Amino acid sequence: MTETTQIKYGSLIKEEAFELIEGAVLPNTFVLESKNPFPGFYEYYDNLQKDITPHYIYLVTDKKYSLEQFTRTTQQIMADTNKKYHAAQGTITIFNTVHNVIRVRHIEQYADIKELQAYYVSLGINFKDKPSKFDHETGITRLNKFFSLDQIEDDFYFDSVEANHGYFKIPRLLSWGEFEQLTKQVKYNMDLLHFDASIGFIYDHFKAIDIIRVYAENLSLDMMKEIRSKYLERIK
Repeated sequence: MTETTQIKYGSLIKEEAFELIEGAVLPNTFVLESKNPFPGFYEYYDNLQKDITPHYIYLVTDKKYSLEQFTRTTQQIMADTNKKYHAAQGTITIFNTVHNVIRVRHIEQYADIKELQAYYVSLGINFKDKPSKFDHETGITRLNKFFSLDQIEDDFYFDSVEANHGYFKIPRLLSWGEFEQLTKQVKYNMDLLHFDASIGFIYDHFKAIDIIRVYAENLSLDMMKEIRSKYLERIK
């Protein structure tokens, strides 16, 4: 983070495949892991996921908690444990069922999940019971989060915390269906096929600004400009 880093609040939406975590969590609690957090890029990610560390962990809560309660609770946990978790609230929608979640990144090992859950429970945030059956189902994730952004040029940002994450502005709100179709068209009509994208917005100067988040290895401004130009050609 630099003196010019901008902190914005907003939202991201993406499709993910999930699997249930058992054993490393509090008994009878509902915890999911994204099987492939960047499906447009890591086509082989399944083979690597379990060999590294937890990536995207979703703690399913028993209800929706206020942003203030979630933020203050997470601050206290970070201070007490001296951990560098990145946590955000959101929802996962699977077959028209909406689950309230806390998405956590930068957990060092699976054994830390149970400790993190216990802290949340001790501070008043509780978790949903584990379902009797869960079959690696796909869902739509909506994250409500703070963004730490470095503006590179007008309409273009790099994430100051997460490497190889970039954002660019688009002129209007797209539905998830529109965005999904546009992304397929963009990938089929350019050389750079290996990138992942999600859609969202940030609040800026009292307005909701529509954005696309791009993830790619060694992401550059030129790559983002090329990708954005292909989207803009197709956004009517």
